[in-house]
Amino acid sequence: MTNDDTDDDSLLFEDHQETTDWPIPRLFWEYGPDHRTLIGLALVASVLSPLASLVPTYLLKVLIDGVFLDTTAFSLPGVPGGWLPPEPRAQLLLSVGLIVSAAVTSTGLGWVSSWAWGRFAQTVQHVVRTDAYEKIQRLGIAFFDDQQTGQILSILNDDVNELNRLLQRFLDDLLQIGAQFIGIAAFLCYLHWQLALIALLPVPVLAVLSRWFVGRIRPLYDDVRQRVGVLNARIENSLSGIAVVKAYTAEPFEATRVDSASHDLFDIRWDVITTRISFFPAMNVVNWLGFGVLVVIGGVWILDGPPLFFTKPLSVGTLVAFLTYNRQFTGPLIQAGHLVDLYHDARASVVRIFALNDYEIEINDQDNALSLSNVDGRVEYEGVTFRYDTDDEPALTEINFEVEPGAFVGLVGPTGSGKTTLTKLLPRFYDPNGGTIRLDGHELRSIALDDLRAAIGYVAQEPFLFSGTVSENIAYSTPDVAQADIERAAQMAGAHDFIVELADGYDTEVGERGVKLSGGQRQRIAIARAIITDPELLILDEATSHVDNETEVLIQTALQEFSADRTTFAIAHRLSTVRHADTILVLDDGEIVERGTHEDLLAHDGLYANLWRVQVGELDELPEAFLERTIDMDTTRTGR
Repeated sequence: MTNDDTDDDSLLFEDHQETTDWPIPRLFWEYGPDHRTLIGLALVASVLSPLASLVPTYLLKVLIDGVFLDTTAFSLPGVPGGWLPPEPRAQLLLSVGLIVSAAVTSTGLGWVSSWAWGRFAQTVQHVVRTDAYEKIQRLGIAFFDDQQTGQILSILNDDVNELNRLLQRFLDDLLQIGAQFIGIAAFLCYLHWQLALIALLPVPVLAVLSRWFVGRIRPLYDDVRQRVGVLNARIENSLSGIAVVKAYTAEPFEATRVDSASHDLFDIRWDVITTRISFFPAMNVVNWLGFGVLVVIGGVWILDGPPLFFTKPLSVGTLVAFLTYNRQFTGPLIQAGHLVDLYHDARASVVRIFALNDYEIEINDQDNALSLSNVDGRVEYEGVTFRYDTDDEPALTEINFEVEPGAFVGLVGPTGSGKTTLTKLLPRFYDPNGGTIRLDGHELRSIALDDLRAAIGYVAQEPFLFSGTVSENIAYSTPDVAQADIERAAQMAGAHDFIVELADGYDTEVGERGVKLSGGQRQRIAIARAIITDPELLILDEATSHVDNETEVLIQTALQEFSADRTTFAIAHRLSTVRHADTILVLDDGEIVERGTHEDLLAHDGLYANLWRVQVGELDELPEAFLERTIDMDTTRTGR
């Protein structure tokens, strides 16, 4: 497989990206109502803080014209003249006091705004992450067959972390920019509406630049978020298989693949950077040109009177206020560009989060699902057919059988014949495409999913252990169980003897995925984990494949006692594991081709008999026609 093929296949939710036309508003709409008071406080502070910061500039104009130059009467809007001091020194002190008060008020409101938005951001970020994780937990196994773990981790970590800047800064900055822009425009028009026409000339040019920036930056950020997931998936995949990488000295190959994914991300991020460094300097140049025009026209206005068709006189204080407001105006304009940048960076992450949240849950409870309190264990497969989404041919075809409560059923057949798939339909890891599966006469879809799975103990072919102690792994689904019950389950699984010899016994840390234990040890702990739940049905998928013959006998003896009164399905390549089963189902190419007891099947002299003769050494190999059919199946459905 080429690197390009890998990258294309790993684009998470490629067909589910545009789940909404307005992802950012949807984010606030869905998660904002629970924080109305906090948002209300933040909104008020975000609007009032920039407005308060504009007051000192206006007071500076009053000082220059009314006190320093004495060209106009000292006055304040809305304040009766009789309330103002007549002496210039008192007017100076009053103005400075008001300037300081306005600055302190603006700063205080800015702190309140930052605190409220920060609190809101952290709270929502936590809720979004936990919601996304809970959604992942409810998705079916088919979802994980199609998606890469690194991509999913990228959403839970990178994309959710990206929300912090959006939630903490976006509305805060947007409101402050809007309030400051409108406030400055209002002050300019109030001070001198004719000169305001000159001061606001750069706005249309800056609007055109911003539109270009939005059109250019949005698709780039979509690609950035995708490629971050691709890189994470590549690294996660390589590290998960590090033992295989080292065994085959494939470090250079894996390094090349990571380098390729990283370089793809580098290229796209460099496009983002070059777009930024073209946009923001252009914004600054346009604004400084506007500042220069304002200085020239304002200076001519003061020296020679109103130019062109203008008529209103201009004072020095007013021009100083205009120039100061112009520099204050620069901040919001440049900040608006950064806000656009932030919006589209975060938007790509929000789209991926909602793509996950909107992903259809295929395996779910029906309305009024049946709750099972007591399970007998009668199982029926009627006309069951199943095909994996990625396969052209069905994995199972017209499967029909019945199992009485407490029966032990063996499932045998060549690799890829459908044994594991058959058992995965019972706990509804997948739903069949056709036919019906019943438990105690109830169609599986009608049973509450939690009740169904609680009734089934499952030991997978490749046992998975979680980071933690041996005891924690055995008691994984029953964390409050007594230590005595943990040890009893371990004894039944043939695990107690090796556990007590570990450095810390049952408190020994097993490492990530149980890497500190052997395959056989992991398998026995997985069996103990199934036993401790005391399930009514037990599924053993090659449950003794990683243990030696002596240990297998011990485990089989224990399992025979444990499974005596519960329905058990056991998949086995070692036919000795199931030779005493009540019924053995022989699968080949997704169909049941033989069924019966061990003796019945040997007497039938079919596929099972051939498999048995190979294992006991009576045949050196299976017949050629059978081998050809097996090889053909393995190329399409290996391991299923």
